[in-house]
Amino acid sequence: MKQITLIITLILFTGGCVQTNSPNSITHEGSVPPLKVGISTNYPPIAYKENSKITGLEADFAKGLADYTGRQLKLIHIRWKDQIPALLSGKTDIIMSGMTITNSRKYRISFTTPYLISGQISLIRRTDRRKFGSGAADLLSPTVKVGTIEGTTGDYFIQDINKVNKLRSQFTNSTEAVKALLSGSLDAFVYDLPGILYLASQHNDDGLIPVTVPLTKEYLAWGVRPDDQKLLNEANSYLASLADNGLLTKKIQRWIPYYKP
Repeated sequence: MKQITLIITLILFTGGCVQTNSPNSITHEGSVPPLKVGISTNYPPIAYKENSKITGLEADFAKGLADYTGRQLKLIHIRWKDQIPALLSGKTDIIMSGMTITNSRKYRISFTTPYLISGQISLIRRTDRRKFGSGAADLLSPTVKVGTIEGTTGDYFIQDINKVNKLRSQFTNSTEAVKALLSGSLDAFVYDLPGILYLASQHNDDGLIPVTVPLTKEYLAWGVRPDDQKLLNEANSYLASLADNGLLTKKIQRWIPYYKP
């Protein structure tokens, strides 16, 4: 009788263990790591702060990618020059900050499919519009004071074409560059096309206008670590789904109304 009781007890105990470890009883909360997005908030309308909240096209994309991958979104504000080191160190999982694909960056990180074609243009004072109608040639004069954002493709472009010009000024954000332009300590501010058009609309009454002659042709994309093929594939799949549904251009035009693919 004791043996039968022991056998029944073992069966019940074993059955309880199986039930406890069934998939339906496992708590998955916290098992999926958040999507850590590195974003620099000095580039309206691509990425900027409004009422202390990070917003813009990239913030919109980041939320969509987090939803697509089933991960909680964690936006991490990173200074532009620290974006790639933060990614490679694991502080962030992906750079979503209007980054241009360049050969030097491709040596260090992997890029997704480009989502937007852009380029460098200039912001000038309306009173100087006759001086800056030819694009890059107008920036070659050793007397022209040109401003850039440090570490951007616009900064590298001006360095490459204008080695004799010692009047180049580097800034950490566009707000300071615009102040210098308004004060007369700059003649032209070279920056990405979406950013320049945004700034021109914000400061039209202050007498600032864009020179829409493109200086470069660039492709914006997101950057991931070379060993994170899974996230790279997911990000490309997300972009492909937006494009297939006709939502990619609509999402971009919400923030950049002039944009046409």
